[in-house]
Amino acid sequence: MMIAEPLTFDRAGVAPFSAAFLRLPPLRASLVRLAMVFALAMPVGLVQVFDVHAFDVKESPPAPVEKGMFKSVGESLKAGLRALSSGDPGSAVEPLTFAAREGNVAAQWKLGRMYQDGSGVHRDDYKAYQNFSQIVNLRADESPESPQARMVAQAFVALGTYHLAGIPNTRVRRDPARAAEMFHYAASYYNDADAQYQLGRMLADGVVGDKDPQQAARWFNLAAEQGHCYALARLGQMLFNGEGVPRQAPRGLMMMQLAEQQADPKRDLWVLELGDKARQLATEDERKLSEAILKKRARGIR
Repeated sequence: MMIAEPLTFDRAGVAPFSAAFLRLPPLRASLVRLAMVFALAMPVGLVQVFDVHAFDVKESPPAPVEKGMFKSVGESLKAGLRALSSGDPGSAVEPLTFAAREGNVAAQWKLGRMYQDGSGVHRDDYKAYQNFSQIVNLRADESPESPQARMVAQAFVALGTYHLAGIPNTRVRRDPARAAEMFHYAASYYNDADAQYQLGRMLADGVVGDKDPQQAARWFNLAAEQGHCYALARLGQMLFNGEGVPRQAPRGLMMMQLAEQQADPKRDLWVLELGDKARQLATEDERKLSEAILKKRARGIR
């Protein structure tokens, strides 16, 4: 789940890192060593007591669905997926809800996305939140190597995004610190690029605590290495400006051009404008060197 936003070229100084911003919530002890492999932005000395209930989201599950014609979770899941593949998402709701109530991650994920996007159902962010919450509550210790890991990681990202703004007229309030916890877990344990981008954005913009462009650049870089469009754009901007990192204008231009190649012209107008503005400010030599770097990259030369 990626959020587009307008950007500027104003330079900002490097602010002191705020340990409170990325204070980890209690994690399951068995996951800590794995999570720390990716936790590049974790300041030294941040140690906490670990608790197996760290990510329990206090939300009631969706109302139960009568078993009816569904003999098993597998059968109901197949029925829901068949309805989706045939272009009838409305008919997928009942079988997917049954499977979701029985703890099937794929069904919970599909339902969450349907309610989030209003696909075949009336858009309902709170119902989406409930379904994503079931995944987080039951699967927070899912192995990163599991086929279901991507869905679990994206459930963390979805919940984090909801906590950034809150959901009107529900018990889900705006809680950026909670959002940071969700993003940090998915970014570090699951190496999820969307979470890494969101965490970098919060650090760069000072959403919780002081701005920290140096740490933001590290998270943007992790996401950019996976080809994340928005992370490429933001990191390219930082390299072009020398914001939190040594200035490398040609490489920054190259990254912004890579982002432009992926950007949706209607949804991601800010990415295109960012590249255009940078090219206007760059020198002729910087533009030429950027093109040379891009050509080398296309040939697989780093």
